[in-house]
Amino acid sequence: MNYFQVNFFLGNKARSYDADLLKNDLLSVGFDSFVDIDGKSFEAYCPEKDFHQDGLQNVIDSSLISDKDSVRYEIKFIKDENWNRIWEETSPSVLFGDFCHIRKSTQPYKKVRYDIIINPEQSFGTANHPTTAMIIDYLSAIDMQGKNVMDMGCGTAVLGILCKKMGAEYAECVDIDQWAYRNAMDNAAANKVDITVKLGSSGEMTDGCLFDLFLANINLNILLDNIKYYAPKIKQGGLLVLSGFYEEDVKELQDAAQPYGLAFYDKKTKDEWALLVLKKI
Repeated sequence: MNYFQVNFFLGNKARSYDADLLKNDLLSVGFDSFVDIDGKSFEAYCPEKDFHQDGLQNVIDSSLISDKDSVRYEIKFIKDENWNRIWEETSPSVLFGDFCHIRKSTQPYKKVRYDIIINPEQSFGTANHPTTAMIIDYLSAIDMQGKNVMDMGCGTAVLGILCKKMGAEYAECVDIDQWAYRNAMDNAAANKVDITVKLGSSGEMTDGCLFDLFLANINLNILLDNIKYYAPKIKQGGLLVLSGFYEEDVKELQDAAQPYGLAFYDKKTKDEWALLVLKKI
């Protein structure tokens, strides 16, 4: 698959979290992967079939970033064969204290409770993004023994793999993207864990299986459209952990979930990003 690489440069007045705000907006128009350069610049990658150059300025103009007029970007076409080399050279590891270490197979091992090997290729989910990091922090306080876990929109399957290593009885990972499906399978093998990986949307969830913990780190519109499918798959007393949206969107998600027996349980924020936990009652 061919990609377009867009290098974004934010102005001197950019806030520390403006880059993350812009990345979230880009996810909604087809971009699926990012590489941080520094606090005010990053690379964004979009499949050739989804790329619309005319819409880039519209994304910037409608974003919540502060200094929109100073944002610059450069566009580069990337052939399929160059993609893995780019990730190998740029994807950093992420350490969560002594709880877990998310790293590529080529990066050095650190002594932690859970060592997670993620070779991201073309999939989102390396724990560098605040939304993924918030979920991992939240998982660190959960007793995972014997639980059934769903990782919806799994990307690299980092969350499902971590849950399985923490003692989950069953972990199912679903993603609509072909690259994510293949990458999730490869990462499961690299970590020597037995997880179920499926290609498709929420309709691909295993029939008759109910989950104690349902994770969905996806953009707001997809979450709003799919809560009605998530809720019936969660056990009574089970948790739905959502991220991938701004703090200002929490109430809209709570209101959308209420008719399906999902009540507010917990909330976390990082910069302007939010994590919302709902309980099946």
